[in-house]
This record gives sequence, structure tokens and C-alpha cells, in this order.
Amino acid sequence: MRYRLLLVVMLIATSLWSQDKHLLYNQTHNPQSLMLNPGAAYEKTNFHIGVPVLSNIYASAGNSVLSVDNLFNANDFNANVAASINRISSRDFVAFNQKLDLINFGFQHKDRYYTAGVYQESDGVLNFPKDLLELAYFGNAGESRSYDLGEINFRANLQTVFHIGVNEQINKNLHLGVRGKLYTSSANIRSVRNTGQFNSRQPVNGLILNQSISNLNLRFDSTGLEDADELSTGNVLIGSNYGLGLDFGLSYYFNERAEFTASILDLGFIHFSKNTRRDVSRGFYEYDGLGIQFPNFSEGDDLITYYQNLGDEIDENMPTETTNGSYTYVQPTKLNLGLSYNFGGDASRCNCRLKSSGKRAGNQTLSLHAFSMVSAGNLFYSINGMYERSFWKTVYAKVSLGIDQFNRPNYGAGIALDVWKFNLFANVDRMNHFGNIYNAEALAYQFGLNLKF
Repeated sequence: MRYRLLLVVMLIATSLWSQDKHLLYNQTHNPQSLMLNPGAAYEKTNFHIGVPVLSNIYASAGNSVLSVDNLFNANDFNANVAASINRISSRDFVAFNQKLDLINFGFQHKDRYYTAGVYQESDGVLNFPKDLLELAYFGNAGESRSYDLGEINFRANLQTVFHIGVNEQINKNLHLGVRGKLYTSSANIRSVRNTGQFNSRQPVNGLILNQSISNLNLRFDSTGLEDADELSTGNVLIGSNYGLGLDFGLSYYFNERAEFTASILDLGFIHFSKNTRRDVSRGFYEYDGLGIQFPNFSEGDDLITYYQNLGDEIDENMPTETTNGSYTYVQPTKLNLGLSYNFGGDASRCNCRLKSSGKRAGNQTLSLHAFSMVSAGNLFYSINGMYERSFWKTVYAKVSLGIDQFNRPNYGAGIALDVWKFNLFANVDRMNHFGNIYNAEALAYQFGLNLKF
């Protein structure tokens, strides 16, 4: 029964999300691509508006080490848990990102295209605390080692973002764009850059363990957790804490076939000052006793009571300082780079916002996309090669092959339809795991419906 403490963590690890939207990037027929690059060479429309709530729905799932099948297969479950813990390193992590466009619209005025909208987003990162997982599962009876409490490292944020941007064609080859953002949030949690060791020493020919907590400096910042049950839809959408941010992007045509694109997203922050809490534990604590053993569930012992009693004893000797001070949350900044080459049969006139020829050469595109982001000290990255083909300027198909921080080849595909005034798109990543989804360490889905006039 020892695995019960770990079961929730393991299940979360196989179902959380991380963000990368390479299949949507630089789809210039899709107004949603402006959200990934405000300077994209977006095809000319007088006006576009996203169908509320349906204009862009995004969710991706991934972690760097585990799959559901690692835990739930034909082998003994306890052996699976032990093997999974052994497979984990302190550098492994799980992450999540979810985005829902509430409203998105844009319009053209002379050589500029203005956009505005509101979206809701949640994201977070949790590092696997390998030492603590080993301590929780195997215990420390008979062990002489130190467990690193500094492996506690996580952050999560729920926010609503109001944005307004402008895309301008500078000359026949260059587009530039910028977007301003107002962040608002009522829920946030983080604990990073912690230190501390739990030391366990077994004397020779002795049953009593020498145990201590040393060099401890743990800090937990949170907003809205104490009154989370009182959160309503209103104060989730319009939070009590605010911040500002900027997006920048560009598109440059070397010629009618070759294009370079780049964007930097979410250069910004949120200052949390309302409904905040900071818990700080510092110091040194030494005690002797038997190793931590799990309670006897068959005799009715309670796990929560067991650890509560242990926690109360430590709190008495190493109290936690609790304050309501403010703190600043820095947004994880994203970098996109792209290089594309158009070829094949002549494409229909697309009314692209190029003053030169008014069309791209070819109805096929080969492209390379790179993405990076640092969050809670973890590097997120992906490199994808993609092939896209358009049919009658109505159907757009796209496939991708790449690698990312989850250390496996990744196959993806997307399709988009431009029919009358409707722009419909769907992208699916990690298609190489569709044969057995339980082997997947990452999945990604995206869907959207917009109107173009």
C-alpha cells in the first residue's frame, strides 16, 4: 500500500500538458497564426472574427519520462512503480498548458491590420522530486544518505489576457508586428530555487537513526488558494491582480519563394498583491528515531494522520513564517523561429499582403520551425520540419516531423478549410502514439473556427 502516496503524482505526470504550436505557426491564411507571430505576412482580409469560445481551443499533454503504460501493464504494479521511480531523474518534469480564445477579431486599415481579443490560459511546471519520491515510497529505514529538498520546484498560473496588436507591411519584403497585453489573475502558485537536505544516518550496530534537516530554505508563494472554493467564473475571468506584456514578430521575404519569420511572445509579468500568501521555512532540525515507515493500513492506521503527526512535530521545532507580502510572477517567454521555401505549381492569387507580385510562388511549402521557452528553470524546445500543400486555395494540409524536450520523434498533421467566409482548422500532434495512447508521453490537439470577410 506504500504506493498510494505516489499514485496521484504518477497519474498527473501522465496527463499534464506542455505548449508548442508549430502546426499553426505561419499559416498565413489563418488569422489565429497572428497570435503566434504578430508580424506574420497574413493574407489580406478586411475583417475577421473568431466564433466565441470556438475560435482557438488548445490543449497538449506531456511529461519527459513516464507513460500510463509504465504503471498500468501486465506486470506487478508495485514493481512498475519502483521501476518508474528509478527511471526518473531530478531533471525530469511535467508541464501543462491550456488556452481558450473567448473572442478574437481584426480589421484592416490602410497598410495596417489591427487585432484585439481576450483569451483564458492556464499553465504550469512541476519537476519530479526524485529524492522525495524515493523517500516516500521506499522509506529511509536502514538508509544512510541525504535527500535533496531543493528538488521541490513548481509553478502554476491561471490568467485571462486582454490584447491589442498591429501588423504593418513596411515594404514589399518586410512585415512587422507588435501586441500589447493586459494580464489579470486570481490564482497562482510557485516554489522555486529552494534548498535543504533531509539527512539519514544509520549507526553501525544500531537501530536508532540519526536524522536531521539542514540548510533548509523553502518558500511557497500563492494567490487565491486559501479561498479557492469561493472563486467564481467572474473573478476567474477578471482577476484581482494585474500585469503587462508585449509580443513582437516579423516576416521577411528574401524573394517570392524564401521567407524568414520570428516572434517573441509574453515579455511580461503579473504583480500579485491581493489574496496572497508566502510560507517560508528556514533553519536546522535534528532528531533521533526509527526510520520513516508507512503505517499499517490493514490495522486501520491512517496515512494522513501519520504524516500530520510527523509534520506537527517538525513544525514545533522548525516553525514556518507566514506573511501576506506581494510578489512578481514573470511570464515564461516564448521564442519562435521559422524558415520556409515555397515551390510547386503556381498558387492561385491569394491577395497576400505583398505589394510586389500579390502572390506566392508555388502551392507547396517546406519549412523549419524552432521553439524555445524557459519555465521554472526548465528548458522547453522543439525543432520541426514541415510540409504544407494547398488545394484550390480552399484546402490546406500540413504534416510535421520533429523532436522536442520529451526526447522522441514526433509526427503531427493538420488540415484547414477556407470555404466561403469560414476558416476551420484542426491540428493533431504526437500521432505516432495513436496506435496505443497509453504509451504516449505527450499529446497535443488544437481546433478553431473563424470568419473572414
